[in-house]
Amino acid sequence: MTQSQLPYPKALLVLPNDAILVAHRDGYITRIAEGVENARFSLPLPQLFTEGQGGVLDILLVSGFGDKSVSNQVDASGQLLISYSKGTASNNKLAVVSVWLSLKDGVINVAPVYEVNESKDTPVHFGGKLLALSHGGYLVTTGDGFDYREKAQVLSSHLGKVIGFTLDGKPLPSAPFDSSPYVYSLGHRNPQGLVYFDGNVYQHEHGPAGGDELNKLTKGANYGWPVVTLGKDYSGANISPFTHYENMQSPLINWTPSIAPSSMTVYHHDAFTTLNDSLLITTLKAKQLLAVSLHDKEWSAQRIFSTLDDRLRDVDVDGLGNILVLTDGEEAKILKISPLSTM
Repeated sequence: MTQSQLPYPKALLVLPNDAILVAHRDGYITRIAEGVENARFSLPLPQLFTEGQGGVLDILLVSGFGDKSVSNQVDASGQLLISYSKGTASNNKLAVVSVWLSLKDGVINVAPVYEVNESKDTPVHFGGKLLALSHGGYLVTTGDGFDYREKAQVLSSHLGKVIGFTLDGKPLPSAPFDSSPYVYSLGHRNPQGLVYFDGNVYQHEHGPAGGDELNKLTKGANYGWPVVTLGKDYSGANISPFTHYENMQSPLINWTPSIAPSSMTVYHHDAFTTLNDSLLITTLKAKQLLAVSLHDKEWSAQRIFSTLDDRLRDVDVDGLGNILVLTDGEEAKILKISPLSTM
């Protein structure tokens, strides 16, 4: 265990200079670096909304923080993207901003980048996971707002989608839908994990009662929600009679009962040779860290550390191949798992 007492964290990021950032729900970042005291920096996010599942949601490196000298673990600066929920209980939405951060002095500048194109009055299902594409541009997931699930199939709505955008807030070039150029894919419920691996984008999302999914994303594709689901309503009632539907994509993996997948990263290192080229997925309900990989054309998931028994919020990998797992809750912590761990 490297750090503890991290209140309500939402995202973990290992920087190129090996410093660690933890983004917290209530609007601040904790900087963790070897040999120095932790620092906490306020995020001046316009209209930050923290009720329910809202608040700061994810953090993504854009540039900077590249000097690995010891002094520059606290002196470096760079640019980040941050997703968060903004507004009020009756009028809220997902937003993405660009932030310039000094690891010594804190936030230098905040600039708006993207906002979902309609508001809602529910404090849940924001999505908010960010990804930098290898060929340029960015993706962010958006949730369906729970009570607005039909919007996931409405192309003009940004709810229940994966959104593509540039750093200056414009749609990605060669958008799949001319009439709704920000939409990269549709038919999502509450997508959380988002990674680039082996030339493809992979995403996972929460189903209702059952039906959690891992998907390979194709630009312009429809992933079915709520027309297609392998889960049921929380009342036990059927949401849809369809588990498959023409021109709608089926998941690579379905988790029923639900595991509540919360985040995902790619493991590319020889420190854990059996995990190399696996997707590492944290879970909230199942309290597990999963390794997902492809064998003989079949995707499978395995629990890899049987002694973990916490709700897990996020995961990242440092330069030495150690796995850093961020737990959830009021007194969360970071678990550092190395080949020499005795867990």
